[in-house]
Amino acid sequence: MAAVHPVVPGGELMNTDYLLQLAYQRLQADHNDGAIDALRQLLASDPHSAEAHALLAICLMNMRRVHAAKREVQLALAADAQLPLSHYAAAQVAIALRKFKLAQEHVSQLLDMEPLNPAYYRCQAELYQLTGRLAQSREPLEKALQLGPDDPANLVALAQFHRASSQWDQAYQFARQALQADPANAAAVVVLGHLLLREGDINGARDHAIWALQENATNVAALHLLTAVKARSNVFLGTWWRFNSWMNERSATRAIILLLCMFVVYRVVVITLTDQGYPQVAEMVNWLWLAFAAYTFAAPQIFRRLLDKELVQVKLSKEF
Repeated sequence: MAAVHPVVPGGELMNTDYLLQLAYQRLQADHNDGAIDALRQLLASDPHSAEAHALLAICLMNMRRVHAAKREVQLALAADAQLPLSHYAAAQVAIALRKFKLAQEHVSQLLDMEPLNPAYYRCQAELYQLTGRLAQSREPLEKALQLGPDDPANLVALAQFHRASSQWDQAYQFARQALQADPANAAAVVVLGHLLLREGDINGARDHAIWALQENATNVAALHLLTAVKARSNVFLGTWWRFNSWMNERSATRAIILLLCMFVVYRVVVITLTDQGYPQVAEMVNWLWLAFAAYTFAAPQIFRRLLDKELVQVKLSKEF
């Protein structure tokens, strides 16, 4: 994408180009702090660069600073409403704010602007998945793979899709292909870690999480995997983790039906025991159901706290 530059002396233009390329390099290496520093230097001399504002928004999104990213998106669109990167950043911000209709507008515009860019098809697939249309997300992911068959990002996206679809062999296959294309691809390592954890290989899953975190200590997906490993190893959380994973392998409709059936069976058992003259046993069943409900409510909160502890940002040198 062409950078947007004002008419400035040659030396300043060269410095602007250098800072923009430096920001891209640091972003590619997941060094968001360094990329943000380069972009702020650039914007100090060229405050109207739409590309710099859009790229800064993406960096801020990676740091989970959504409202700051929203401001940068507004500046990027104001500077150049025809720059695809501006709409890509705007779509990411809209998704984070759960403004899915607005996100779809930006994605549709992106696909009209650059119909051969695989990243925009992955963005469309992400939007489908977040709005409960997992099966529908397959088509744009396959289109992205068609446009970039050797792009690790496309292979990882399909691995994640198949994992979410409980198609374990295909998930493993695409994750391995992504690592063959890019042996340092942390996203593929994390997918493999989750697959190993599902198979009960706790040590293998932990090794994959640690490897990804050594590459980038702020990798949220890797931190989530590491927290899942800790939960799986914990006596209290382990049972919930297995139950939750088992439920997640079913569709939302099937999971709801299953929970309703469990509740109906519980009520039938209580009523039957009471009618048969076993009120004490019925009371015990009531307490067991209450304990189950409390457990399934408390366990996710504890898991979230564990994850929040892991999400303490590890700051890298801006010159890294």
